[in-house]
Amino acid sequence: MCINKRLKNTKPPNLSMCEWHALAVVGFCALLPLGALAQQETASANTIAPDIELPGAQAEQQNTLPTVAAANRAINFASAGNALREEAVRYRTLAQRWQPIDAGTPLRAGDQGPRVAQLRAILKLYGDYQGPLGPLASAKSADDRFDAGLQRAVESYQRRHGIEVTGTANRTTLEALSRPPQELAEILEINAERWDKLPAKPGNRYIFVNVPDFQLQLIDDQQVVLTMKTVVGKSSKRTPDLNTRVVSVVFNPTWTVPRSILLTDLLPKARNFPEAMHKRGYRVIRYGTNTTTPISEKSIESAARGKATLRQIAGPGNTLGRVKFVIPNKQAIFLHDTQAQSLFDQRHRAFSHGCIRLQQPEELAYALLGKQGWDRTRVAQATTGDESLTIKVKNPPKLFITYLTAWVDHLGQVQFRPDIYHRDR
Repeated sequence: MCINKRLKNTKPPNLSMCEWHALAVVGFCALLPLGALAQQETASANTIAPDIELPGAQAEQQNTLPTVAAANRAINFASAGNALREEAVRYRTLAQRWQPIDAGTPLRAGDQGPRVAQLRAILKLYGDYQGPLGPLASAKSADDRFDAGLQRAVESYQRRHGIEVTGTANRTTLEALSRPPQELAEILEINAERWDKLPAKPGNRYIFVNVPDFQLQLIDDQQVVLTMKTVVGKSSKRTPDLNTRVVSVVFNPTWTVPRSILLTDLLPKARNFPEAMHKRGYRVIRYGTNTTTPISEKSIESAARGKATLRQIAGPGNTLGRVKFVIPNKQAIFLHDTQAQSLFDQRHRAFSHGCIRLQQPEELAYALLGKQGWDRTRVAQATTGDESLTIKVKNPPKLFITYLTAWVDHLGQVQFRPDIYHRDR
C-alpha cells in the first residue's frame, strides 16, 4: 500500500520533447547488451554445435545444471570399468582424425596463427571446446585466434588431466596434448582392469583414496560427503593398494619409527644432533621391554643393532600431528595429520614414506565419530595437550586405497591423472 501511494503521488519530470527522446534512446541502448546476453544464454542452453564432440555423457548433460546431489554423486564401482572401456573405443575412433600440434612455444590468449587453429581442432575433437564466448558468441570466430572460448577449452582440458588450470597452453599442457588417442585408450583399458579388482558393492559408507589424484573422499549413501587433499608416498616409498577399514581414531598419537625410516633418516640425525632430537620428543624404546631411555651414544647404538628404535612422544611437534586413523594392514600404513601443511599447496603431493597425510584430519574424525557423540568442539578439545586418546569407530567404514590414473566421473567426463609411480607402462 505504501508503494502504491508513493507511486500515485510521484509526478513525471518536466522534460522537453527532445529530452524525452534522448532519454528513450539511452534506455534502449542500455538494454541491448542484456538482450544479446539473454539471446546467447538461450542459444547455448538449447543448441549444440554439430561439429563439437563432447566427452561421454557430457553431451547430454551440458544443458542441465546438476543438482547438489548429482554434483556430489560417487562413482559407481560396478559400472566404472565398462565406462572406461567404452571411452577407450571412442578414443580409438578419435585417433583417425587426431593431428598433433606443431612444435613451438606456449600459446596464450591473444595469440594467432596455424598452431592456435591446431589447438582448437584437437580440443574440439576431445570435447573440451564448446564454441566462442561473449555477446557475439553466435558469430563465427577466427579458428586461428586464441579467444575466450579457446581459453575456456584449455582450462577444461587442464582440469580433466590434473594439470594446473592456467588457461594457457603451456609446456605441460602441450606435452599432454601430444599424446595420441591410441595411447590414452590403452591407459583407459589398464585402469578398467584396476576398477574390476574393486568390489562391485563397496558398501553404503566407505572411504576412497585415489593415490594419483592426491585426494580422499568419504562416501555415504552414494554421495560424497567429505573431500580433502592428501599427501601420498614418494616414488621410492610408494603407498600400496589396500582394502581395509578405519577401526579407530587416535588423538595426540605417539610415533614409533619404522626401522626403514630409522636407518635411512633418523639415526644419522640422532648421532649428529642428539639434543635437537630430544627436544623434538624422540626417545629410544627397547624392543621387548618397552622401556624408554633418553637419546645417548649407547642407546643409539642399541637401535642401530636392531635391539631398539625411536619413538616420538605425543604433543604439538609430533610428526603424525594431532590425529591418526588406524587401519589394519601388514605394511604399517595409516592415515594421519601432518605438521607440513604447506605441502597441500603443491599440485603433485608425493612426499611421504608411504602413509597418507590428510589436509583436514579433524573433519574426518568428526565425520567418523559424530554418531558416537563427538561434535567438533569435543574433537578440537581432544587434540589439545599431549595425552594420547584412542577411540574405536563403531561400524568402521571400509577404506579403499587404490591407484587410478583414469576414470569416468559422474558427469561422464573422462579424467586423467599423472602416472606418478610409472605403473601404466
